[in-house]
Amino acid sequence: MGWDYALVYDMQASSSTCTGPDTRCRHLYYNIPPAVLLTISYHPLCTKIDIYKILFLILIAVVSTTPWDSYLIHRRIWSYPPNAIVGPTLFKIPAEEIFFFVIQTYNTSILYLFASKPTLHPIYLSTESLRHRGRNLRTWKWLGILLLTALILFGAGLVRRGAEGLYLGLIIVWAGPFILLLWSLSYQLLLSLPKSNTLLPILLPTFYLWAVDTIALRRGTWVIESGTKLGVQLWTGLDLEEAFFFIVTNTLIVFGLVAFDNALAILEAFPNIFSTVPPLPSPLLLVRALLVSTSRYDEDRILGLEEAFRRLWRKSRSFYLASGFFHGRLRLDLILLYSFCRVSDDLVDEASSGVEARHWISKLTEFLDICYATKTDKPKGRHDFVAQTFPTKAHSALLLLPTERLSPSPLYDLVKGFETDLAFSSEAPFPIQDEQTLQTYGSRVAGTVAELCLELAFYHSQERTTEQQRRKIIQSGGWMGIALQYVNISRDIAVDAKNGRVYFPTDWLDSADLRPEDVLQDPSSSRFEALRQRLLDKAMGIYSEAKSAIELLPPGSRAPMRVAVESYVEIGRVLQEGRKPANKTAIVVGAGVGGVATAARLANAGFDVTVFEKNNFTGGRCSLIHHEDYRFDQGPSLLLLPGLFKETFEDLGTSLEDEGVQLLKCEPNYNIWFDDGESFELSTDVARMKVEVEKWEGKDGFERYLGFLQEAHRHYEISVSQVLKKNFTSLLSMTRPAFLRHLFPLHPFESIYSRASKYFWTERLRRVFTFGSMYMGMSPFDAPGTYSLLQYTELAEGIWYPKGGFHTVVEALVKIGERLGVKYRLSTSVSSVDLDATGRNATGVTLENGERISADVVIINADLVYAYNHLLPSSSYSRSLQKRSASCSSISFYWAMDRQIPELTTHNIFLAEHYRESFDDIFKQQLIPSEPSFYLNVPSRIDPTAAPKGKDSIVVLVPVGHLLDEKQGIGRKGLDIQSKQDWDSMVANARRTVFKTVEARTGARDLQGALVKEIVNTPQSWKEVFNLDKGAILGLSHSFFNVLCFRPKTKHGSIERLHFVGASAHPGTGVPIVLTGAKLTSEQVLEGFGMEKPWGRVSFKGTGESKAIDRIQLSSRVLGGEAQAFLIGTPSMAYSLVDATKWKMVEHTSKRRGFGVGAVYSPWSIVHGPYRTESKAVPKKGPSVTSVWGGIDDAEARPDMAGCIIFGQQKQHPISRPAFGSDRKAATCHYPMKSEQAFRVDSFAPQAHTTSFDTPTS
Repeated sequence: MGWDYALVYDMQASSSTCTGPDTRCRHLYYNIPPAVLLTISYHPLCTKIDIYKILFLILIAVVSTTPWDSYLIHRRIWSYPPNAIVGPTLFKIPAEEIFFFVIQTYNTSILYLFASKPTLHPIYLSTESLRHRGRNLRTWKWLGILLLTALILFGAGLVRRGAEGLYLGLIIVWAGPFILLLWSLSYQLLLSLPKSNTLLPILLPTFYLWAVDTIALRRGTWVIESGTKLGVQLWTGLDLEEAFFFIVTNTLIVFGLVAFDNALAILEAFPNIFSTVPPLPSPLLLVRALLVSTSRYDEDRILGLEEAFRRLWRKSRSFYLASGFFHGRLRLDLILLYSFCRVSDDLVDEASSGVEARHWISKLTEFLDICYATKTDKPKGRHDFVAQTFPTKAHSALLLLPTERLSPSPLYDLVKGFETDLAFSSEAPFPIQDEQTLQTYGSRVAGTVAELCLELAFYHSQERTTEQQRRKIIQSGGWMGIALQYVNISRDIAVDAKNGRVYFPTDWLDSADLRPEDVLQDPSSSRFEALRQRLLDKAMGIYSEAKSAIELLPPGSRAPMRVAVESYVEIGRVLQEGRKPANKTAIVVGAGVGGVATAARLANAGFDVTVFEKNNFTGGRCSLIHHEDYRFDQGPSLLLLPGLFKETFEDLGTSLEDEGVQLLKCEPNYNIWFDDGESFELSTDVARMKVEVEKWEGKDGFERYLGFLQEAHRHYEISVSQVLKKNFTSLLSMTRPAFLRHLFPLHPFESIYSRASKYFWTERLRRVFTFGSMYMGMSPFDAPGTYSLLQYTELAEGIWYPKGGFHTVVEALVKIGERLGVKYRLSTSVSSVDLDATGRNATGVTLENGERISADVVIINADLVYAYNHLLPSSSYSRSLQKRSASCSSISFYWAMDRQIPELTTHNIFLAEHYRESFDDIFKQQLIPSEPSFYLNVPSRIDPTAAPKGKDSIVVLVPVGHLLDEKQGIGRKGLDIQSKQDWDSMVANARRTVFKTVEARTGARDLQGALVKEIVNTPQSWKEVFNLDKGAILGLSHSFFNVLCFRPKTKHGSIERLHFVGASAHPGTGVPIVLTGAKLTSEQVLEGFGMEKPWGRVSFKGTGESKAIDRIQLSSRVLGGEAQAFLIGTPSMAYSLVDATKWKMVEHTSKRRGFGVGAVYSPWSIVHGPYRTESKAVPKKGPSVTSVWGGIDDAEARPDMAGCIIFGQQKQHPISRPAFGSDRKAATCHYPMKSEQAFRVDSFAPQAHTTSFDTPTS
């Protein structure tokens, strides 16, 4: 047993087959292998400063832990058998224990470095006056100090008392002061950093060590003295003290690393405080940095860095990722350089006219003149010039440009390059006449940037190089910039053509008998492929000659520069191989709603798409059944969540109306019939609902109904923004703060019935407001409370019916797809998905007739469980899917009646007397209830075209259990009906029950006699016609562990280029939900190919001038009576407003934090005090706006303020000068207002990243 201690602390395993020294075989199982894997994984990212951090932390861990651990052993708080260790000890501490401190610190540190690699720490610094991300940091600092001090005192009390709490107390009094010190020094970053940077490196190794420690304690490799521990176990074998020890030590490690990064951030961010920073700062210098008062921080620089970093993240993902490989002030300078280039380019590109664009070029040149002027020239101050000349969004990019470290010539050449782009809009010939002018253009717009980057790399390097070597490397960098610009041009031919630009030299076009106008008219034509390849050959030739210079760069810059260059060159290689994005091929298996929507989206993005469908019709369950002049919806018969339908069509550049889809509003929503003959009418009409609710719940019932609606509204808004429109690719996806803070308000762990019971006191209304869970294929007693959103959308947005049947929506999507080039092959079954030799890449499909079709990506819209088990190789995951809980099935009747049934409205619900028992029979026993609840639809009531005049078509859906899968064997629940006679008997019983129930409750007579034709779908036919696993009509169920990251993903876990869309994939079932899933899947496909999504652009409608009577006015007492501004948009807009208007308070919120256009959802942040140049508005989550009244005072507002909705008040006088500067007209407040008049709408225009919306003029 001599090796056991080492084996457990390093591997902490035991085995009956390994004893004595041979137990070293177990040494490889636990702590060493993770360390090796982490080392190998992180090695390409590792820098000297990373190694310095880890060694520094390990030293501190060993030094600080040794006295404490020695004390524990001397006091026999814990002990170990003498034959359990290898040998030597230090102060009686086994070498294995000391090694554990080293390996734990190492592993946790690597995890932290992984998580924080992309993070730019200086942007999370904050002055005390700035409420960073809505929190007053000073308050949180002192709160943390008080809590930690109280914890330390508690631990001291346990130590003083001794006995059972001694070990826990010793852990607290040892670790507590260290944590308190680290919190006091680095609370800013601990509070402000993304939680993934800190929580994951703490929790992952903690959970791992808990499991490993359990093995060791059970084996008795070491023992905690029973009289010193509380005797409480986290689980069998793991004492509370040990669990607490691991989470505390991992917290110490991460807090120490954060403190180190906090010190580095201060050293790097503020050259005014620390003029120079050595590559490896001494511990003394780190402490000095942490002790710098926050009042000395340059707040404008922090905010400018944040703006620059966010701009880089939005505009260039490749350079954003590459930037993480740089460190120190070099990284900051490169980001600031990119920010200047991006802002300068945007000023010119987004100008409304050539005159304005030339104006900005002139001002940028003047700005550079000021930056590089000598003192004798007495130039106007740089800050004043920028503040008075440029829009606020450009201020930080210009003011923070490190011109003192950059040569002027490349910057001037960069600005000259903008003039070439400008020449495309003039009457003159296209400016790129020949290869020389193309090279000059590439040199100016890209070569200059490469030269500037290299200048910064040399400036910050400690390596000494001769001036001649520098010039040679920088010259090579300029050529590399030209090569990358050629790749960029080759990739963006279509994008440039949309902007009226053609960068192919005119003489190249002439030689191919083409003109620039040909490119503008059809940029995707294959006629230009030869020119693209010619340009790519030029690019690769230049790259090959220049790339050797990368190896001559300073060591700290080589790897990052290589990453940045290679990420762009790889695009060129892909294009050279003929795998350009525009010609990607996609196969969609299944023409259901998700399949046709995904096909249209991918075709819109440039894919060649082919859809294979086994049936001779599209739409899947969302299809039509015809009998003579009768028409029936085979599946869905009511349209909910109309906004999601609208979004799909708008993303495809059209609308429901333009495609001829007419939506008819069903009023009332439903008639709900009870067994006692009473009925309840659900309606969007508030007056109607008040009468209906108070009839059963009394006078205060309506108020409780409104409370239910309010909760359901929250479920709806949160679910749409945080669940339906987000992809949950792993368990980590659920750790997003934006989702976690909404998790409990969604009530996922309570049933919809229990939530309704809190608002409705009668059983009748509880049933009225919970039956909708049937749409998710779940019992209301099991469906999560979240799904009250279904009732909300019905009551707030109404129920709609597409004229001509629900399939008209599918048909419209099919036609859009066909216009975009989608090919549909109906009556064509797919037998399998083809994989490459490795089995890890989808390459196409094999049809039932043996034909093989190849493609770059395969999207499966067939039933997901069926696809995993029939189209793909068998796996444990595919088999597990068959064991998951599925939704119900149905017996669906489609009846042609020879007369109208006036007692029935469009939508009718008949609820069973024994409500819960009927659902239990369906969803728990998977049987046919003796008394079912069922849904009856009369489409001819809302759309007369559904039946001959004077007659009705009726659809009845009777929910029943799903089928028993033959593979599941005996004992599984489900319908096990084998013979046709059994099915006939079952259908006949269901039919009799429906006729009897409808006649008894509505007064309708002789329905059987009016029936002229019946068509039936049973669980067996659902399975056979649509390949639905177990005949479950809504796919997998929607219990908590069957949604979010637990639901099958939109991308296969181990096979690349294979995706899924449909009811059983995320986000779930239902036509509007599947349409949202189609968007998620399409975006995931595009992301995998590095392609941009062609949707998400903003349209804006709304003109006219708002009248004073229509402007919003609120009591100023609400927010204190000072001048106010409420802003929806980005922080830069808020800053613009402060700087431009000099209002005393600015409130700002962003749509990214749940703030949208259209009534109101979370608290705003206010900047108080008189106007100062450095005053800033700070974003904070605030109320969401769901409707806007008012018009536009000035449609000519500056573009960067577009999307900004301002509700404002000037305290005593109107704004006396243009609010937004430049030569544009200003959107200003035209009326003097007193403080008691509060708020008026001053301007309203769309912002680029907001969603489309319409604005009424009054």
